[in-house]
Amino acid sequence: MKNSDAMIVFPPLTEARLFPYLSLPMITSFLRSKGMSVSQIDLNIELCHTLFSEDCLNEYVSINENGSKDLKWVYKVEMAKYLLKEQKQLYNNVFIEKRSSDSLKYDVRLVRQGIELLLVNSFLKLEITSLEEILESVRDFSWKKSDIATKTLYENIKEKILNDKPKIFALSIAYYSQILPSLLICKWIRELSPNTHIILGGQQIMIRQSSFLSLNGLNQFVDSLGISAGEETLFMLNRYLKNDCQIVEVPDIVWLNENNVENVPSKSAYRITDALPPDFSDLPYKNYLDEEVHMSLITCVGCYWGRCTFCSYGNRSRKEKSYQQKTARQVANECEDIINNYGVNRINFIDENTNLRLVVNAVKILKSRGYEIKFSTRNRLEDVLLDAGFCFELSNLGCILMSVGYETNSQRILDSLDKGVQSSNYQQIIDNLHKANITLRMSIIGGLPGETEDEIECSEEFLLKNQDKIGIDVMQMLVLEPGTYIYEDTNNPDIHIQSSKNLRGNKLLNYGMGRMGATFQYSDGITFEEKLNRFLQLHKNINPQKNDELPPDKYKKEGQDITSNTLLINPWTKIIKLDKTYIMDFVWQRIFLVPESLEVFGNALIMSKADDKKYLEYFVEKGVITLN
Repeated sequence: MKNSDAMIVFPPLTEARLFPYLSLPMITSFLRSKGMSVSQIDLNIELCHTLFSEDCLNEYVSINENGSKDLKWVYKVEMAKYLLKEQKQLYNNVFIEKRSSDSLKYDVRLVRQGIELLLVNSFLKLEITSLEEILESVRDFSWKKSDIATKTLYENIKEKILNDKPKIFALSIAYYSQILPSLLICKWIRELSPNTHIILGGQQIMIRQSSFLSLNGLNQFVDSLGISAGEETLFMLNRYLKNDCQIVEVPDIVWLNENNVENVPSKSAYRITDALPPDFSDLPYKNYLDEEVHMSLITCVGCYWGRCTFCSYGNRSRKEKSYQQKTARQVANECEDIINNYGVNRINFIDENTNLRLVVNAVKILKSRGYEIKFSTRNRLEDVLLDAGFCFELSNLGCILMSVGYETNSQRILDSLDKGVQSSNYQQIIDNLHKANITLRMSIIGGLPGETEDEIECSEEFLLKNQDKIGIDVMQMLVLEPGTYIYEDTNNPDIHIQSSKNLRGNKLLNYGMGRMGATFQYSDGITFEEKLNRFLQLHKNINPQKNDELPPDKYKKEGQDITSNTLLINPWTKIIKLDKTYIMDFVWQRIFLVPESLEVFGNALIMSKADDKKYLEYFVEKGVITLN
């Protein structure tokens, strides 16, 4: 038994499966430099590995194959059977070898959808819109035979805890969808290792601290909350548990089971310039759910602007005056460490708002040492990007992707949100990045307070005009997260908050409901549902050509001439005969009715008369058939 000082965990469920989430490696590096024994575990990706196993897929088929004959049910079972048949090759290609090929992007998509298939109706994926109800659900949790995912997660945790019994069990909760699984995990840890100190930290704890503290009975499962960066908190907590320091010396912590302590925590003296290169060594960093191996770094904490009224991260750093930035040499050193220790040359700078000039200077230093990298950034549509020469410099240094926020083309609305950018500059910036061959991906927010239909149409026209030059990462309706200026502005004439306990997110648009915030009404009389439906029209109308995952019929391409009467369907599709004949596409999750005039023989579609050619052309357009 190891008896680690700390076990630091990134919990399920979240789509953050492309590369290791950075909080664990950063904290682990700091704690190990102080002599602590640390286990870091990404339970989110480990659950993916286990769910996409032969055993779990086989169990899913056994449980469900004799169920409903509903078309959607049949589709799920047939998909599971297909994935089970291809499991070894898919698992190896996606998680192990990552051989570059045209089919790899399809393989990644199939594996991801297989994982989600086994999560359907799992307790872990319940969509609950209040913390009180989440805690109640955890208290009342009971096992269900069909819940393969929860059973798999428990067995993994049980093995780890019984083999280690750490002094501290720390969960880094970045997304709302992780809260329910995290509290269930805490319940299990309390049962399996009663003497382990359980602490919750991460962005969700920081923005919802008061809500967590108001939960009656949370201390049954949790001992403390970490309310800032976790490095010094965990280090001093470990010292306190060993009787090496006083309880009041533990910074940025709120105690739930220490009745004699006044919960006014001291502040950590830790600065980002003190950070060491992150330690990914015991994470399965080569086995994440993407087409290549890449890692992440931050160059700053907080946002130097921090005034966008809807941004909890930026608003918090501005209120606390806590914006911090690394030096260019420090960033270069961390990049060099990642390249040398992990053999990775793709690095994602995942700041809320990356200082692009800082990154340029850092990569220049790195280049002077003989290193080449590909990198991505997350930033605003800053005026510095009006300089075409600067955009080409970014590209020449290795920038391949830039993720930005986009709300509207209305300067009036941008000013009301205090964005600090000029919409009149957007076109030049997009053109510059397109010419520099830097893929631009947008995160788009809808349902903006006070926005008129004319302004919405203007923004939609702008996006349509530029759909060949952009991608879209995420589309979401406005969310009023706690701590944001827009949430705290009780005099805002455009919105009225209804409840800060019953939350609303983006169930139709984002994984696990996405960001969650207070429910509110618009003062213009238009309901949230009406504004959502208008936003969904935009989602339907725009085909961003810089997206990696557009269905085949959404890409602009030349028409292909069909010269044969017999065409084979793609290997990830299947012909199913029920009351009628259908084609099931497991990559794009679509079901097509086969016209009766087409003949079916094995995996082939055969046209017997010239008029049937239009059907084959349709299936080619939809990606069911690929012409050589």
